[in-house]
Amino acid sequence: MTQNPFARFARWLGLDRNPLRRRCDRVEAVVRLAAVLGVMVAVAFGVTFGARTYGDGLKTEAQQRHTRHQVTAHLIEEPESPRLSPAGAAIGHVKAQWRAPDGRQWEGTIDASTSKHHGDTVRIWTDDRGSPVPRPQERETTVVSALTVGFGVPLAAATGLALVVAATRGINQRRARRAWEAQWTVVEPTWRINGR
Repeated sequence: MTQNPFARFARWLGLDRNPLRRRCDRVEAVVRLAAVLGVMVAVAFGVTFGARTYGDGLKTEAQQRHTRHQVTAHLIEEPESPRLSPAGAAIGHVKAQWRAPDGRQWEGTIDASTSKHHGDTVRIWTDDRGSPVPRPQERETTVVSALTVGFGVPLAAATGLALVVAATRGINQRRARRAWEAQWTVVEPTWRINGR
């Protein structure tokens, strides 16, 4: 007779009141039950923290949209100290001039593609005063951050708790094997004698 999945799961958690369970089996069942409850709590925390991270990201996007401005900068020398950007493009430091949103003229060092030359223009982001700043946070970054937190918390908890369950099971099996071998050393000689 096959049991339904819920009955098997309840038995795996030790909720079936099996009178043949040893003390170590009951300990293992408690560890499994605690692990399942721990994963459920971690999922709730993951959803909560993921939603909070998403909300904070939306606020950051809105704030940066209002305080960061894209302006045109004119390169006044050649890019130097080339390196790779996170996107894999070759960029370098270069002196440039640009007009701040408040109308003041600025001169400073910015990052530009190494394919740009003296006299070329590039678009940069500045704050309200004209200082160069990173581009405003995009929705993709907000979503990825929220999903990373939302899935990362439960996944980390599930991984850690699975290791605890596996370690408990391994210890129990090792103890059961030792107990069986000890009992067999007592029974095996009498079994041989009676078997002859």
